[in-house]
Amino acid sequence: MTKGSLSGLPRENIELPDGSVLRRRSLVSDDAFIDAVTADVGHLGEWLRWARHPPTREETERFRAEQDADWDAGRSFVYVLTPPDRHDQVLGGGAMFPNGEVGVLEIGYWVCSPATGRGLATRAAAALTEEGLGLPGVKAMEIHCDRANARSAAIPPRIGYRLLRIEADEPQTVAEAGRSMVWRHDGA
Repeated sequence: MTKGSLSGLPRENIELPDGSVLRRRSLVSDDAFIDAVTADVGHLGEWLRWARHPPTREETERFRAEQDADWDAGRSFVYVLTPPDRHDQVLGGGAMFPNGEVGVLEIGYWVCSPATGRGLATRAAAALTEEGLGLPGVKAMEIHCDRANARSAAIPPRIGYRLLRIEADEPQTVAEAGRSMVWRHDGA
């Protein structure tokens, strides 16, 4: 595995134990994505710099095209979380991407506010971890989150991650404290 791409690709649809599905971003309509983020900018924008304003159609189409190219090249993998058998409702999302260390993928996850508190982020993070560790050449997974994001920081230890370090990090949103927690799962 090279530093910038993987030798294998993950599944495009990952069903979670509750029946919800992580779907490759290109398999979910731009309208559903735009509607979900626009309706929840206040919640999502606290922690996600790309969600600080409602996405335009042009931005969404451009980002989806970039995400498709990255997926096909084995560079990164963006998913949208949907209910079972529904491509038109977005509950959240997640991604796997190289973090600069050979053999290590980082994951991120997010859930729209109407769907929080039901364990969806935990199940999505666990599924992404399992999927990533199953890819050729991947030896570990990481989660990075700002120390101020208590809900997100509660997820890694629930699914077998250990805290590696806390490091200074430039805040990207108004809610961030600038102290990034780095969690790692070695597949054991």
